[in-house]
Amino acid sequence: MTGFIAKICLLGALFIIPAFMAPTSAFASEEKKEEHGEASHEDYIQVPPVIVTMYNKGRPKGNMTITLILKVTDSEKHDTAVKYLPRLSSAYVMESSRLSHDYFDVKRPVNIGMLADALQVVTNAVLKHKDARVLISDVIVNKR
Repeated sequence: MTGFIAKICLLGALFIIPAFMAPTSAFASEEKKEEHGEASHEDYIQVPPVIVTMYNKGRPKGNMTITLILKVTDSEKHDTAVKYLPRLSSAYVMESSRLSHDYFDVKRPVNIGMLADALQVVTNAVLKHKDARVLISDVIVNKR
C-alpha cells in the first residue's frame, strides 16, 4: 500500500510542480528582456476576416474574403491598435466593399497591391500613425 501512495505522490508532484514553475519562469524571462532594453518588440494582431460582395457589370455575383493581420512594433501603439480593432474592421469592410464595387470584377483576378495599399491608407487614418503595417495573407473569391 505504501508503494501505491508513493506512486500517487510522485505523479502528483510531476503535474503540480511544473504548473507552479511555468508562470515564474515566463515572468523571469520578461524581466530579463526589460533589463536588457528589449521592451520594444513586434506584435501581430489578428484581424477578423473581411467579407464583401463581388460584382460583375453592376450585379452581385460572388463574395471576396480577405484574411489579414497587423504588424505593430511599439507596445503602446499595439495596445491602441487592439483598442481600435472594431473601428479598423469596419473601415476595412467599407474600403474593400468600395474597391470591389468600383474596381474589382468577380471574373478577373483581384489586384492585391491596390487592395493592400488602400487598406494601409485606412489603417494609417484610423490609428493616426504609420507604425502599423497591414499584411494580407489570403484573398478568396467565391463565384455564384
